[in-house]
Amino acid sequence: MNAGPHLHARRPRVLLAAIVVLAAALRFLSIGAQSLWIDEYLTLEVATPKPGYPIWQLLLHNIHGPLHAFAVFLFGLVDRSDGWLRVPSALAGIATVPLLFAWMRPRFGAAAAMWGAFLLAINPLHVHYSQELRNYAFAVLFVTAGAVCVDRLVARPTRARAAALAGCAAAAVLSNFSATFSYAAHALSFFKRAGVSRATVIGFATVTLLLVVLISPWIYRVSTFVDFGRLATPVRPGQLDLAERLRGDTTFRIEAVPYAVFAYSVGFTLGPSLRELHETTSLPGVFARHGAVITWVCALFGALLVSGVLRGARAFGRWAVAEPLLYIGIPLLATLALNWQNAKAFNVRYVLVGLPMYLALIGLGVASLARWRRALAGLLVAATCAASLWNHYTDSRYAKEDVRSAVRAIEARIAPGECILAPTVWQIVEVYATTDAPVVNVYGAPESMMQDQLAHLFVQCDSFWYVRARTWVDDPQGRVLDKISERYVRGQALEFPGVSAIHFMRKR
Repeated sequence: MNAGPHLHARRPRVLLAAIVVLAAALRFLSIGAQSLWIDEYLTLEVATPKPGYPIWQLLLHNIHGPLHAFAVFLFGLVDRSDGWLRVPSALAGIATVPLLFAWMRPRFGAAAAMWGAFLLAINPLHVHYSQELRNYAFAVLFVTAGAVCVDRLVARPTRARAAALAGCAAAAVLSNFSATFSYAAHALSFFKRAGVSRATVIGFATVTLLLVVLISPWIYRVSTFVDFGRLATPVRPGQLDLAERLRGDTTFRIEAVPYAVFAYSVGFTLGPSLRELHETTSLPGVFARHGAVITWVCALFGALLVSGVLRGARAFGRWAVAEPLLYIGIPLLATLALNWQNAKAFNVRYVLVGLPMYLALIGLGVASLARWRRALAGLLVAATCAASLWNHYTDSRYAKEDVRSAVRAIEARIAPGECILAPTVWQIVEVYATTDAPVVNVYGAPESMMQDQLAHLFVQCDSFWYVRARTWVDDPQGRVLDKISERYVRGQALEFPGVSAIHFMRKR
């Protein structure tokens, strides 16, 4: 007679387990298919000990992701293949799915929490960073775990739960520095739920003190070795000459906000590709090519977001929906402030820690609809994400620069004594190279440096292969290519996603 209630109680666990399995399948599918790109090389570099420079010293000097770098180091002891080294990110991405369910369920109920977990499992942006040799999936995992720890600490304050919150917050900060901003959301959530009293202030101060102790070696490193005056220009745009500023007038762009919402919804693999956005400055041109997709995504996810906020506030209270907005808004505002001060150009990965909470509101919006509308909305969101995921796995327009295939093709054709010219991606070429062909780098700016480096190339190499990739970084005007064409004849050209491999021979 108790079988019915028992089965009913098991049903959410079974469904959540199925969602986690789906998340795992999507994150491990083709995890090693794409080549390393330049940022992944940076992670590989700081996770690889060198003579006289052991891993512990590397980690101590690494102020931006030592925890993830240590995980990569441990996995690298087993194997150094691209896919295997990305497994830590995939595991972090998978683990975040049930954590989001655990955070949503006491606020919005099991149905909304299940939708949130499902949407995170199939989210193309989260899949993207769960398949990348970078630390962002780690940061998202530990920020979400910290939010769950806040709830547990409010429900029953104990030393173990305080230590768990401090540990998660420290792990988040040691995964990626952008997670620092999320600690403010943790604090606001804690005091809103627990109240402000002598006991709660002392309790959270203890958590903060423990957090500072855990990350103190890196605080010392940051405060001692980083020149913050070189990271930002603390003046209003226009107050200094362009040549005096680190990154021009300002890196603040208001359109970064709607683009972040678009990327939160469908990732980088629906509508304009990242390469297309790097190579074009015309927003009307982007809309002309992708207006239908952009409109569809904004209408569908925008409607569900508004529904989640409004209906959630009526059903569960204003604070219930304000809380996820804090986890989204605080990192976003902090990043935009850094853009304003020229410390960083905007990138969605800097605000990735807010992604689960965005999907929590979308899941709440789906769950708040009537039955047939709920099913239709869920189907439309899943179909839209499926289209983006299909592009992620199969469409070369959205793939990372395929330096790996370019190097393999070059090495099958390269003649003895030839060089490889690889501006921007020379480190990645060296990762995949198996021959002893010299790898040469040329920076497109400043002009004097470009001329000096090309002069060495012209003396050293009668013929060479030019690996041309990410040209918007070092050679947006094509000046390097023009200078080469003055002295060399273009030969065979091979094309790969985001990469051209061109053979040049000296003119006679």
